[in-house]
Amino acid sequence: MRQTLWIAIVAICLGGGWALWKWRAGPTSKPQPDTPVADSSHSAGTGGRADSATRPGARSAGLEIDSPFRFTDVVDESGIDFVHVSGDSADKPFPAANGSGVAAFDFDLDGLADLYFLTGTTLPPDHGRTASINRCYRNRGDWKFADVTNQTGLGHDGFSAGVAVGDFDSDGFPDVYVNCFGPNRLYRNQGDGTFVEISQAAGVDDPNWGTSAAFLDYDGDGLLDLYVCNYAVWSLESNKWCGDQARGVRIYCNPTTVEPARGVLYHNDGDGRFHDAIVEAGLDQRLGRGQGVVAADVNQDGRIDLYLTNDLHPNFLYLNAGGGRFDDATEHSGAAHDFQGRDQAGMGVDAADTDHNGRLNLFVTNYEGEHNAFYQNLGNTLFQDVGRSRGLAADSIPWVGWGTALVDFDGDGWADVIVTNGHTDENLHEMGRDSPYRQPPGLWRNDHGRFRFAGGAAAGPYFATMHVGRGLTVADFDNDGDLDAVITHQDAPPALLRNDARPASAAVRLRLVGVTSNRDAVGAAIRVTTGPESFVQQVKGGSSYLSAADLRQILFARFADDPVTLEISWPSGVKTAMELSAGEFEYVIRETAPAVRLQGRIAPLAGE
Repeated sequence: MRQTLWIAIVAICLGGGWALWKWRAGPTSKPQPDTPVADSSHSAGTGGRADSATRPGARSAGLEIDSPFRFTDVVDESGIDFVHVSGDSADKPFPAANGSGVAAFDFDLDGLADLYFLTGTTLPPDHGRTASINRCYRNRGDWKFADVTNQTGLGHDGFSAGVAVGDFDSDGFPDVYVNCFGPNRLYRNQGDGTFVEISQAAGVDDPNWGTSAAFLDYDGDGLLDLYVCNYAVWSLESNKWCGDQARGVRIYCNPTTVEPARGVLYHNDGDGRFHDAIVEAGLDQRLGRGQGVVAADVNQDGRIDLYLTNDLHPNFLYLNAGGGRFDDATEHSGAAHDFQGRDQAGMGVDAADTDHNGRLNLFVTNYEGEHNAFYQNLGNTLFQDVGRSRGLAADSIPWVGWGTALVDFDGDGWADVIVTNGHTDENLHEMGRDSPYRQPPGLWRNDHGRFRFAGGAAAGPYFATMHVGRGLTVADFDNDGDLDAVITHQDAPPALLRNDARPASAAVRLRLVGVTSNRDAVGAAIRVTTGPESFVQQVKGGSSYLSAADLRQILFARFADDPVTLEISWPSGVKTAMELSAGEFEYVIRETAPAVRLQGRIAPLAGE
């Protein structure tokens, strides 16, 4: 008996000592900084995932934090009087939940980025009404914009969702594609400040429920082709009743209630017409509720690839195999699902060399109860979702993310992250859910490849208040060397966010002009070496959500007065190596000619 008692005492002591050592030493496995959220994909509402009663990202709700960023919303003084119309009604028409985008592009080539806002409308569309049309605003400088919708002919009155901008006819002027619920629209830039609508004649008037779109030259013939995302098969007649019918509380239905629709790959035939090449390109084997698209060379083989985000389907990665065909790398790439292998509600997307290793990482915004996914490019076409360990997950889990951009806002040479958030339903509290309709935007600073949340009041009043965000784009609207942002809101005016932070360094701006390659140089990769840093930027097609950024401008930081070395890989395979002298700011680089230095701002090349 005494021997048994001694054995018990020794066992207790040893066990307690081992537990104390474990407590002091911490876990033996790699720590996980963010709390995982249990899978719950049964609640109603677009993307309807977990109820976010527990909000691990409390900092994004307004707690005071430090931030190197400072933005001022100047839309009220800008002359932009656009107000978005979602098309929401008591019938909860599904497309109205997803919003509309915005394009930043210099349509008149005066060196200033203009704006084109898209809007929804009542469903079915009541054509001929003037209260709900897309609107175009010309940048007059000094943060003043003039409504030139009537003069340009861009005032489409249908249900517009996404927009893509690209010079498909290689005449030097950017053209506009509008992806709609209903027939899509292609507007050819006439070069005199006006556009002509040619979608039917060009064969690109796809009648499905469109979302995002992207111009790219996938077959290397020097002409921009077009990828069009479609969401689902839906009509007012088939619209289901979701919510609590007994209490009369109706909300938007879950995405699984609608059948996914196939996207379209339009090949540019070079005669003003396109044909659907999705079968011949090998992109017809998967169906997903398409929301976002980015066209970029993710495996550094010189050919532009496609990455598509889908709502409650895997995200698709298609690698360009050459000869006008793509290989499906979706499942073996690691970029299809989150770190637990689950499908998320992929919406906004962007790609950038955020850790300066020359490879493009992928960033995807998702629904509440999910985290925004950050897929690190490991090389060899392998990706890993490391959003949790990189600091991008916790402050995104409570919110519904949409438009996004990976760009350097503070001029330190590292691409930061901006996300606009907002729910789909304004009445979820009536269903007993703690899911606010208006939500705070997100902003993260890149600290040498890791991210720190830097939104809230310290980044400006806009980031301390709640919004129902959807589309997002960036451009240097005042040509002062830093990037500004525009965010669209459901049934409200947009935000025009002037970047007022003092940049950490000077800036260099490039405009690439393809000759053998497509005119916009979409797919070109630029390795930049300045001071201690070397990184890659690409001219991408698509990105964000339903929105388009100015393809003409590549903006990056220069450190001190160090010279800048550029190594440009054009889509045609041509290589350009050059050194930019200290003190110079803006350049135009033609594919087969020396760089042209510009004074003050970007201007058209002679003969364009």
